Amino acid sequence: MIKKILFNKIIPKIHKFYLSVNLKITEFTPEEGEKCLCLAPHADDESIGCGGILSLYPKNFDVICLTDGRKGVKSVSVEEAIKIRKNEFSNAMTSAGVNSFQIFNAEDKHLIEYFEQFRTIPVEKYDYIFIPNMLDQHPDHKAVSLLLRRLIDKTKHKSNLKIAFYEVWTTLALPNAFVDITSVKYKKETLINSHKSQIEQKNYTKKALALNEYRGLQKNRDFAEAFCIVDVPVFKKMCDECI
Repeated sequence: MIKKILFNKIIPKIHKFYLSVNLKITEFTPEEGEKCLCLAPHADDESIGCGGILSLYPKNFDVICLTDGRKGVKSVSVEEAIKIRKNEFSNAMTSAGVNSFQIFNAEDKHLIEYFEQFRTIPVEKYDYIFIPNMLDQHPDHKAVSLLLRRLIDKTKHKSNLKIAFYEVWTTLALPNAFVDITSVKYKKETLINSHKSQIEQKNYTKKALALNEYRGLQKNRDFAEAFCIVDVPVFKKMCDECI
């Protein structure tokens, strides 16, 4: 009875779900030729959550910033804010060495309304798709999981496609993949600092690298990025049961 109350009333659904699947912990390295896509709800999410792995393996990655960032710079016009965020994203991706990157220009905080544009993403090309933790409370961050869940049902994808959750606003409950980013720690710092308009509001660089330093403890490294990598059936179940 106590156990039933504990699991039904106290432990959140997501934790119950994590306990029901086998998440073997590994050190993750994309193989040569494997194609990875990083979906960033906003310019800077890709640098905060994946700046290390992007710096280590830029040739493996395509990056799409999904929104226009119009609400991220308060002191200027909408048009100027969009221009600033676009330039910052471009500078960050150039610093990382990523050759293929683009901005979808969905309206900031309204991403969930842009499925018709989202469905143009060629998911069949990719072995891994990186997205924010589905428990992030920002509506655009949640929207990425919901839109991808819908897209996967409507289009072809590789049978071995994996979805990799990364950390921005919410840490992962049970990360199962770690990337040692010690050698590119300063490069990741440069990427995050490229988003000057955001750093002026909050010190994302310091906070993100502090999390990376903590994650390094779990694999006996100085700095690491953590991910939760799951296959498509598990991803669908997570979306259906946990969002």
